[in-house]
Amino acid sequence: MQSIINIIFKYLKWPLALLMILMFLPVFRADMTLIRATLNQRFVMNFVIPMGGMIVLWFIIPGLNGSHFAIFEHEFTHMFAALLTFHRPKSMSIEPDKGGSFGYYGEGNWFITLAPYFVPTFPIIMIIFSVIWHWVGESLPDLYVPVLGMLFGYHLISNVMQIHGEQTDFAKAGWIFSALFLPTANLLTFGFIWAFAARNWSGVGRWWQLVLHQTELAINQIF
Repeated sequence: MQSIINIIFKYLKWPLALLMILMFLPVFRADMTLIRATLNQRFVMNFVIPMGGMIVLWFIIPGLNGSHFAIFEHEFTHMFAALLTFHRPKSMSIEPDKGGSFGYYGEGNWFITLAPYFVPTFPIIMIIFSVIWHWVGESLPDLYVPVLGMLFGYHLISNVMQIHGEQTDFAKAGWIFSALFLPTANLLTFGFIWAFAARNWSGVGRWWQLVLHQTELAINQIF
């Protein structure tokens, strides 16, 4: 299974890069429409302010950048992607202010390499938690959306701070592919989390309809 998945990722790599180029503006427009449609007082208080507050705290709290948690989040996302593609973890090391590393058995693929730069792992875990919570018939705690906002804000700022010219993951996945793939991938994850926080799965469905509509308009303009 592992080798089959790696082959699929290998042959999808450049077609997916081309698709991401074509979808950049449609997804950007869909995200802007989503933001304008959801910026009411309640959502700003529950999600936007906690998200922005965490971004501000990143620059205020000494040591937050390069802390155990920041490095752990990065390496944990590598591990999360490895498990999703049937790669068995081998090792993980975390050194504050220096960095970390994650090893796994097998050849690997670009998804494992680039996952920390567009996959909001802990917000996704929160969403999985909400699915399980609803499944057992309980309503979500009042602090759920604010915590989701804080975790997403942490992902956004840590993601931005980790993108630099010395990042070995980009060289491993390919600089050109990383530059073509990551901008649209981040717009997609941004829209997904924002839509879920605003209106749960119905919000995600409406946002995705916006993405498809804007993509259709872009294709019609091209052809």
